[in-house]
Amino acid sequence: MRWQMLLSLALAAFFFLPVTTSGLSPLNAPGDTLTVIMSPLLNVPAIHIPGETLVITCIAPSTTTAWQAQLLHGSREIALTINSSQYLQNPARWELQATVPQVPVFELYDLKVTASGGIEDVTRNAVQIIPTRKTNYYFIHITDLHLPTRIYYPDAGFDSDSTSVNDFRSVIDDINLINPEFVLLTGDLLNEGELEGFAGQYWYGWTQRLLEEIDVPCFVTVGNHDVGGWNSTPPPQGSARRNWWRYFGWPWLNNPDPAWQLHTQDYDFVYGSLQFIGLEGYDNYDNWRANIYGSQSFTQDQILWLNGRLGLYPDKTKVLFYHYDYSDQLNLSQLGAALGLWGHIHYNSGSIGTYPYNLATRSVCNGNRAYRLIRVVGSQVQPQETSYAGASGTNLSVSYFPANNATADSVLAIVTNNQNLAFEQARLRFRLRPGNYSYHVTNGILEQVDRSSSGNTCYVQANLAAHSVLQVSVAESGTENDDPLQTPQPLILSAYPNPFHERLNLVLDSKAEPVQLWIYNLRGEQIADLGSQPSGAECVWDCSNSAGNSMPAGIYYVRASNRSGSELKRIVKY
Repeated sequence: MRWQMLLSLALAAFFFLPVTTSGLSPLNAPGDTLTVIMSPLLNVPAIHIPGETLVITCIAPSTTTAWQAQLLHGSREIALTINSSQYLQNPARWELQATVPQVPVFELYDLKVTASGGIEDVTRNAVQIIPTRKTNYYFIHITDLHLPTRIYYPDAGFDSDSTSVNDFRSVIDDINLINPEFVLLTGDLLNEGELEGFAGQYWYGWTQRLLEEIDVPCFVTVGNHDVGGWNSTPPPQGSARRNWWRYFGWPWLNNPDPAWQLHTQDYDFVYGSLQFIGLEGYDNYDNWRANIYGSQSFTQDQILWLNGRLGLYPDKTKVLFYHYDYSDQLNLSQLGAALGLWGHIHYNSGSIGTYPYNLATRSVCNGNRAYRLIRVVGSQVQPQETSYAGASGTNLSVSYFPANNATADSVLAIVTNNQNLAFEQARLRFRLRPGNYSYHVTNGILEQVDRSSSGNTCYVQANLAAHSVLQVSVAESGTENDDPLQTPQPLILSAYPNPFHERLNLVLDSKAEPVQLWIYNLRGEQIADLGSQPSGAECVWDCSNSAGNSMPAGIYYVRASNRSGSELKRIVKY
């Protein structure tokens, strides 16, 4: 599936363009194109609980046999039981049905499929396994990423600027901490979708890698910048759509026959009491296949498909998400929809107090770094005002002490929420040293522990109140030695005076065990190593760092650690 340079050569041959490379970013490279697996995908994932049936759609010869499938996460490979496999027509495809197994960690899994004839394919972040579907939860809407830059070809900087990547990464950081059930992304992922493989630019590959950084399922719909095409660029008409189909779409959409009913990527999914329907929205700038796509969305086939899907679940609350309703074809009240989410205009529009809710969310790009949280209570949707990650990414942030890198036996996270909203199902991933340890959590709920990698990952749910600072800690509460005579005694650390000005006194009591001491700043960076101190000793920090330079006034942390455990204290220099 990862064709790497072979793909760039193929693209160059198709477009009659020279193959070049760019030093802009290691992420600016050909990505993972669609070959076998057509569903679920990175951009159209599936959410399931154990025991349910996962439907996998694949493209392969009709004679294919010996289908197998696995869920992948880290070093884990979990086999799926294939209950049925059948070859279908219009479009030609295989449909596999597999039972979702019990999993050691509830997570977002990659999907791997193999079959006869050497068939093997993997799609990233395709299947979310959850213990149960919540009735009270929230999801997030984002739109208009315009990756990697808002500078258009051939203006200076179009091939070197990545400002929009910084904007998106700031929003991703917030999303991964807020931990919504899923994300709805309504188009304009790229600034110019037709440039894939041109002038050393691989923006589809780059965008794909960024989407893989989101820790929850992300459902994507098409925008005009993704597939519309620009007359002013060298790639020929239809290049943008072909690029979308190559990375995110389905090959059967590329059918020149106007009578074919599957020209646009539209889909829906059900979560609890809600039905979510995503529609492809576009403006056909390069006038490609105008007899099919016209000048703008939505086509008549799309509207017919929408009405058919709406009728399938009459008892479900309807949520529509799409890039933009160019021709004013969607009347939410007449369609029986409770909520419509869209973008394109790059500013907020609509009222969260007027039902049905018809809402545009401000763009992620242009430094806006916007996202909208929608709460769900039973069958009711409650959209919130748009939130912003902030220019420096500090509207919602977390710092770990010490570094959250699987080397410590305890870690403290300081979470700052400067948003107007509370995030009651926020998730922190603490990376602690490997071992069969149990854990004690303060100000959070330990959901699960993943011990499959080089360190243990503790998933901790935290309730972040609006405009608050929360300290959440995880510490080993047991040792791998089951002999009670060898059980370490508690570690006690005292620091005075606090606040202090020039000298801080540290007193240690660890029942005759030596203690290691470090000082950290607010970013979690170690600034001083006070070495190993005997139990009962009193040592002094003179406010200097490891280079001997005096540290300025501010908030710091002192960490003491030994076989007994670890303790962290907040200290203030004035």
